[in-house]
Amino acid sequence: MRHRRVVAACASVLLVAGCSGGESEYDYAIPSEVCDVAVAQQDVKPLLPPGKSVKEDSSESLSRPGERKSCSIVVDEGVDLTVSLSRQWGDLDIVEEAADKYIGLKRVDLGGGFTSAGVGDDGAVAWAACKPKANQRQYEFPETQSGRYDALALEIRVGNEKPADVGEWRERIENFLRAYVPGMVQAWCA
Repeated sequence: MRHRRVVAACASVLLVAGCSGGESEYDYAIPSEVCDVAVAQQDVKPLLPPGKSVKEDSSESLSRPGERKSCSIVVDEGVDLTVSLSRQWGDLDIVEEAADKYIGLKRVDLGGGFTSAGVGDDGAVAWAACKPKANQRQYEFPETQSGRYDALALEIRVGNEKPADVGEWRERIENFLRAYVPGMVQAWCA
């Protein structure tokens, strides 16, 4: 009888080890907000590696609040996802402007007020028509009321944990971009 218990215990350990040995573990809560914008965890998780801890580091201009914000999702001390938002004025083809800053940047159509957007192997960019809400900074130069903001630039950078299938990785980045922009527009645009 004792022999059976030992064999059963060993078999249980092997079964558990065999089942979980190939899977990566996320010992942290997947963020449901990035840079104060709600986004589904299912759209964030594919861009983050397994690990033990996660935190968000953010920076915003203290002298010009509401003009620029950048947030990094850090897993186990490594920056794995960075989102930067900045108010702009005028029109810009952000895909053309950022082509030399991203690997393989290709255009995607986001529709709505987005005039240009692109996804690369290492991130994504988007340019949207976006007037600030009444309680947000309206001008680049408020003293002279010049440079009235009417656009918002979004830049997304992803960490170095890319799967072998680059097409799948780009799809993950595009899925995050598409999931992120509705909340971004709601938070930043009138």
